[in-house]
Amino acid sequence: MDDLAKILFVLSYGYLLGSINSAFIVGKVAKGLDLRKTGTGTLGAANVWYHVGRFWIFPVGVFDLFIKGMTPVYLARYGLDLDLGIQAAAGILAIVGHNWPVFLKFHGGRGIAPTVGVLLALARMELLIFIVVATAGWRLTDHSARWVLIGLLVMPLAAFLWDKPLPIQLTLIIFIVIVILKRLFPDNKLGGAFKTRNVFLNRMMNDRDIDDHDSWVNQNR
Repeated sequence: MDDLAKILFVLSYGYLLGSINSAFIVGKVAKGLDLRKTGTGTLGAANVWYHVGRFWIFPVGVFDLFIKGMTPVYLARYGLDLDLGIQAAAGILAIVGHNWPVFLKFHGGRGIAPTVGVLLALARMELLIFIVVATAGWRLTDHSARWVLIGLLVMPLAAFLWDKPLPIQLTLIIFIVIVILKRLFPDNKLGGAFKTRNVFLNRMMNDRDIDDHDSWVNQNR
């Protein structure tokens, strides 16, 4: 297999694997629910936690983090002997597939679990910084979504200060762009984030349309 074929294969693998949504499958198998029409409508671990059951976040988390997030990077690195930039691109496409899955009309999750998996494979020190910042901020303020965003913003700065390779620095910046795009346009409606100033700010900072968390996660769709 020549290098171009290897690259196309691993990039396709990353996106298509990312498009397999474990939360959607678990919701259907365990409770007959379409999580796109339940609670927040997000196909991710949090919606599984609230509407399918706490136990079910474990298989969802394992698949999204270790299989979806890590295997595209490791396939590129160890299986196909491709360079760091392609490894990073495969991981990024796994997150893109998770957020905008081709099999579910591009309605997916938020991409945090596969992002952590990619970071485990590519940038463990930056991941540690992210975990410390996000966890400490959440514990102090009880606002997890905004501290996830702050943690993501800190990572490329840390990578720059540590003189990490350019593909790593660019990947960390792309992660931020992906998260912001998914927050602002969660249902693929380009104008939705700008309906009102409050909706825009809530989506950016709290990853939801309204202030009240409980009303958001328990809404009927």
